[in-house]
Amino acid sequence: MSAHNTDWWWGPGNPDATTVVAVAPGPDHAPEYAAHLRQYFRHVRVAATLSNPYGVHNVEWGGHVYVCTGPRRPWGEMWPELRNYA
Repeated sequence: MSAHNTDWWWGPGNPDATTVVAVAPGPDHAPEYAAHLRQYFRHVRVAATLSNPYGVHNVEWGGHVYVCTGPRRPWGEMWPELRNYA
């Protein structure tokens, strides 16, 4: 599932989820994204940094894959706040 654009309408998946994987674009496009996630989760860790084998510096370059646990509220309750039209 995704909170990006119209993908958000598909919903949160399991509304009782306690672990969420979030993928964010590079810091030029999503500065302070970890801090944003910490508003919703007690534990946010970087699991991977995004790049590509061609060295093309695009929107995703330098972004992160985050593993978020310890939701501050039920996932299904937070979902409406996460919609992002970009």
